[in-house]
Amino acid sequence: AMKAVLSVLPDLPVDTLHDLVLAGRFDTRRDLVRYPTEKLEGMGFAVLGFGNIGAEVARLAQAFGMRVGVYARPRHRERIEAAGFRYAETPEAAAQGARVLSVHVGLGPVDAAGRAANAGLVGEAVLAALAPSAVVVNYDRGEVVDVPALFAAMQSGQVRHGFIDADLFLDAEGQPFGSLAPYLEPARQLQGRLRLLPHVAADTDHPSRVEGAIRAVDQILDAITNRRVRNL
Repeated sequence: AMKAVLSVLPDLPVDTLHDLVLAGRFDTRRDLVRYPTEKLEGMGFAVLGFGNIGAEVARLAQAFGMRVGVYARPRHRERIEAAGFRYAETPEAAAQGARVLSVHVGLGPVDAAGRAANAGLVGEAVLAALAPSAVVVNYDRGEVVDVPALFAAMQSGQVRHGFIDADLFLDAEGQPFGSLAPYLEPARQLQGRLRLLPHVAADTDHPSRVEGAIRAVDQILDAITNRRVRNL
């Protein structure tokens, strides 16, 4: 999530400047004024969710001097404020004036109709509350963001960059499906401003995931053979 943010903020065109230098087309005395650089310090950073990942992203943003607002359930308020973050009672309040929004709430419970509680949580109202030219990072679940609302916000310039990491599969005919699929056409139209990852950001520690799978199987076998449940 932080790699995504730092790739576009501060807005410093590293590749362009590198090419200009190598081509002998840049004079620091004359040309530097054309490339002002913002500071991350003081920018608003909204975090939705305060589980392990949300809390860690909030700490990293804080380390860069960003003003962090966190939306989470009320029972987390004391812990959020003790860590030096602003507690927000709603996603819109967390997003208010923020240049960056990072989502870490999960899908939540599913109702009888099969709709997850947090589906579409990041919609028109949340996106409108952000500062203009904002950055939206959803390395959580694809369904948490309202895709048409994000597309409209990016077309208008309200959101300048979007980063999504979600499941993508191919059916027998090679057609894509999964929670990343609705983002494909908007990403094509936005010409590089909406960057998609096929749920690879979740696998930052592959050995631990393998170990987790092994433990799950061991616990299932223990429940079957010994009638002992270690992780209800």
